[in-house]
Amino acid sequence: MDGQRTDFGRLLRLQRAVKAVCERDLADARNRVASAEQSIRELQRALSGGNPVLDLFPDLVARRLENTMIEKADAERHAGEAGRKLLREKKKLEAIEERHAEQRATDARAG
Repeated sequence: MDGQRTDFGRLLRLQRAVKAVCERDLADARNRVASAEQSIRELQRALSGGNPVLDLFPDLVARRLENTMIEKADAERHAGEAGRKLLREKKKLEAIEERHAEQRATDARAG
């Protein structure tokens, strides 16, 4: 029984580490979305401000705006995937915690 309890302990530590990685991945994706949104706002503000330098290169500004919007969409997609993965990992962790608690209770009754 001790080996199994140790295995559950190791599994818990591993699952917590996996969950932490998923949380960081989600936070990173959300930060990328926020950064892209800020860049889009800045580009739109610069375009509406009538900047004479930007008026010389409208294609470059339009291309930059388009690329930033693509980056934002990619980051939003990644954030959605990361959120779903984090939810799965949280459910796995809960299941492992329940099994570990059951095993400890069984060991306590047996002892």
